[in-house]
Amino acid sequence: MDCFRLRIAAPMKLIDKYALREMVVPTLAGMLVVVVLMLGNFLYYYVGDLIRYRASFFDATSLLLLKTPSFAWMILPSGALFGCALAVTRLARDSELTMMRMAGISVRRIFLPIFIVGALLSAAHYLVQEKVAPWAETKSNRIMNRIHRTPGAPPIQANVFFNAENYWFYVQRVDRQGRRTVLHKVMVYEVQPGNDFPRLITAETAQQEGNVWVLKDGVVRKIGRNGFTDYESRFSEGRLDLRRSLEGLWEGQKTAEEMTASELAKQIKLFGSSNAQISADWRTNYYFKLSIPLSCFLMMLCVAPLCLRYGRTGGYMGVLISILVLAAYWNIIVFGKALRAADILSPAVAGWSEAVIFAIAGAVLMWKAE
Repeated sequence: MDCFRLRIAAPMKLIDKYALREMVVPTLAGMLVVVVLMLGNFLYYYVGDLIRYRASFFDATSLLLLKTPSFAWMILPSGALFGCALAVTRLARDSELTMMRMAGISVRRIFLPIFIVGALLSAAHYLVQEKVAPWAETKSNRIMNRIHRTPGAPPIQANVFFNAENYWFYVQRVDRQGRRTVLHKVMVYEVQPGNDFPRLITAETAQQEGNVWVLKDGVVRKIGRNGFTDYESRFSEGRLDLRRSLEGLWEGQKTAEEMTASELAKQIKLFGSSNAQISADWRTNYYFKLSIPLSCFLMMLCVAPLCLRYGRTGGYMGVLISILVLAAYWNIIVFGKALRAADILSPAVAGWSEAVIFAIAGAVLMWKAE
């Protein structure tokens, strides 16, 4: 019996190496193509500013390199798809998969090394999203600020959370009147040590005078440990003294898309109870940040059996299947976000919809392939 197992194990290791070798070049080529396309798209939008502000070659090159991690959501899945599709169609076209099946090897076992690569790429996607992309985005923003280098502080963005000291700020609308900037519908969260919830200050308008923010027509609310309001007080004018300048505030601005999943989870815990709409948007982005890295594995789970069935006609069919699957995946994400914006789907359903749909589709396709 041991000799029989050794006879089976040795060919399987050979098959695994063979399948992985078939994937290497198409996977890297697919990633490279997407990198070139994404960087070309970046240049199309920013080359005018780079030339106008006479950016140095070093700054322009640094920007290109630092923007690459932010494209991981497209680079890694595309490389995984093309690698999987071309490898399977090549093996199917030359009848090698047929010979493996005739030898009694199941489809699941044949595709196991391919799916392991998909799982590893998904893990790499998550790590890039959580560790590399935020750092690279911060660095690239600093370079862009230095390139523009205009007098005065950069403008505060609307509908973006940003922080200074123990405060978090949210501004719904920014009205610039010459050198004066008026902020409308301002929310200020003062994080209080030892308390689960922050103190909430809302104001109809706010202006900056040096390091002091002048808030007008506002309300101060203290949130207790139980999540309910302990007290609230209305004021006609209030002053908030900050040691950091407006430029310092601007550097701390982050959209929900720019935050990591862990940062979003912290924001939801701290501020999610104060505004239902903002909380829903954060939760939607949070679930997408958890589900989208699974795209490498889930799309390969669908592409492999499809290419086994239709890939005998040639490599172009594998490429076509990859493009169609990739388009379907990202369109489900787009529709999920649109339906969430229309308040038709809950944040959890919208954020996990593409992962659930493709997991079910992949399981069905693998079952039929067997």
